[in-house]
Amino acid sequence: MKELKAREFAVEAHGKQMYGDKPYVFHLESVVNIAKNNNLNADVVIGCWLHDTIEDCNVSYQDVKKEFGQSVAEIVYAVTDELGRNRKERKLKTYPKIKAIEDAVCVKLCDRIANLNQSIVDREEGLLSMYIKEHKVFKKELFDTVQNDITKSLWAKLELLILKTEHTI
Repeated sequence: MKELKAREFAVEAHGKQMYGDKPYVFHLESVVNIAKNNNLNADVVIGCWLHDTIEDCNVSYQDVKKEFGQSVAEIVYAVTDELGRNRKERKLKTYPKIKAIEDAVCVKLCDRIANLNQSIVDREEGLLSMYIKEHKVFKKELFDTVQNDITKSLWAKLELLILKTEHTI
C-alpha cells in the first residue's frame, strides 16, 4: 500500500527528529488524520506524510519522485520552504509554489491546522502568537476563490481555529 510506504519512508527519513517532546511521527500522523477526516485524495494524504522530508531530512525531490511519482513529488516540493534570511522571507518565497498546486495548499492547510491544534494543547503562546500574526499574509497568499469545496472547508476550519486561538492568548 502506497500510504504505508509513505509513512515508513517519512519515519525513516525523520529518524530521531522530535516534534516538541514527541517523536516526529506524532506530527505527521496529526497532519494525515486531518487530511483523511476531510476526505482528501491519496496524493494529498501521501503528501502529508512526506511534507517535511525534503525540507528537514536528507531527501531530495528526485528521491520522492522515484518512490511516489511526480505528482506527489511536486506537492512535497511546493510545500518545502525556499531559502531566506528569516521565516517571513522564506514563507513569502514559498507561497507562490504552494498556491500553484491546490493539493499542496491542502497539505499546507492540514499542516497549519495540526500545528495550531498542538500549540493550543501544549499552551505554546509564542507559536500561537506567530501563527496569528502570520495568518493574514498566509491567507492572502494562498486563498483563491476558485478552490474546490474541500479546500474551502479546510480554510473555514483554519479560520475558526484562528478565531478561537486569538481569544485564548
